[in-house]
Amino acid sequence: MAPQNARRFTAGVGVTPARMGRVIGVVAIIAAATLAPARAQTPVLGPFPSWPAGALEPAAVGPLSETVLKRARPDYDPLGIRMGSFIIHPTLAVAGTYDSNVFATPSATKSDFFVTEIPSLSIGSDWNQHALALNLSGAFKQYASLSTENVNNFTAEASGRYDISNGEYLSMDAIYELLHEDRQDPNSVFNATNPVFSTSKNPIEYKVMGADLVYVHQKSRLGFRIDNTITAYDFNNASTASGVTIPENFRDRIEYVVAPRLNYEIIPGYNAFLRVIGNERQYNSQEPGAGPPSPTFPGGQNLRRNSHGWEVDAGTAIEITRITTAEVYVGYLKQYYENPLFKSPSGVGFGANLIWNVTPITTIRGGFSQAVAETTLVNASSSVETSFQLTAEHELLRNLLLLASVGYVHDDYQQFGPARSDNTFGVDAGARYLLNRNWTATLDVNYSQRDSSAGNVISGNYSRVQAIASIKLGF
Repeated sequence: MAPQNARRFTAGVGVTPARMGRVIGVVAIIAAATLAPARAQTPVLGPFPSWPAGALEPAAVGPLSETVLKRARPDYDPLGIRMGSFIIHPTLAVAGTYDSNVFATPSATKSDFFVTEIPSLSIGSDWNQHALALNLSGAFKQYASLSTENVNNFTAEASGRYDISNGEYLSMDAIYELLHEDRQDPNSVFNATNPVFSTSKNPIEYKVMGADLVYVHQKSRLGFRIDNTITAYDFNNASTASGVTIPENFRDRIEYVVAPRLNYEIIPGYNAFLRVIGNERQYNSQEPGAGPPSPTFPGGQNLRRNSHGWEVDAGTAIEITRITTAEVYVGYLKQYYENPLFKSPSGVGFGANLIWNVTPITTIRGGFSQAVAETTLVNASSSVETSFQLTAEHELLRNLLLLASVGYVHDDYQQFGPARSDNTFGVDAGARYLLNRNWTATLDVNYSQRDSSAGNVISGNYSRVQAIASIKLGF
């Protein structure tokens, strides 16, 4: 089985691109998609968003390191529709969500109920060698009262693996996503999308397009892999209720990442590695009024956020007693910003992930990381982001699975103005009930909270409760 690539996690749920996943808020699509039945297919996933963006999945991947939620269940997993050497899995989920604070505001909160329809289609090869996969999904959200928050999201991902020989392969991935920025995102708050502080009409719409190419060579104790990623972000301008344009396309950018990694198996189950990550972040235009005033720009200088950086990490992957796998790394990172007004952060980068199968029916997953995250807050070049997640998965019955998770994120913004730091906390409890091979019901309750040193007016401190119930039909 091919090793999994880098993915970010928050409070035990999957991540969305453009740093939205770092805020611990569970949405309906997460409840339906993350708790979907596991399929015994070779993973061919790419690292979106691009590195460096958090810790790694444990490298020691095998049957005993599978988690309770990801484990295949032959009695309940959909069989799929076979077409030649491909297997097709169509699904349709409908989720109802109560949100206590739709706009993620510190006061004058507005609650509402919304329904999300989540159709998806996955096509995967069933070959002994090589692999191809195509995944299509949508999330169409309608609010009972706040119709300005209605959005239609879409994701298309194609991936493949070419097996050159035993221990040597190429993995490829391409993705297109049409998304909308959640109101709780700090970039969204400051960019005037919060109706409490402005009259912005709709959530900001943006597109993510990316491609990833990975080469892995591990034929003996000494091996290596090279990850190459390109990711483009395209933001639509927002508008106020009166039709005044709020510029957002200055956030359009392309990110390039190259990450070679050298592995050495000390003894079976213990792998040391050395990794180097290089990145280039190129913005398409300047941000109006982002800098201090000058005679030429009395309203603030226009600044471009271009940067490049590197990170060097050393770590080890460990398999303990065949039921525990972990990967831990520590290193040094630096991000250089071309405009001298933007601070260039540097310091220690680190991360870890742990999978502990306490018993055959209970799994504990944990992780932490520190990396430089992109932001478009005024006066800030980036954020040194430190995160922690802990998740418990339990199989109460063969067809009843429980989940509890907690997460914490600290953002230290690198500003040339007043200093700012944010602390975001989230806790979640959920259940999945497998009625049969085709029907799955889920229930999830989530609490999230952000406290910022910048105060309510600038940052939009908030607390939020979301309760989600969904039903899914899959084949």
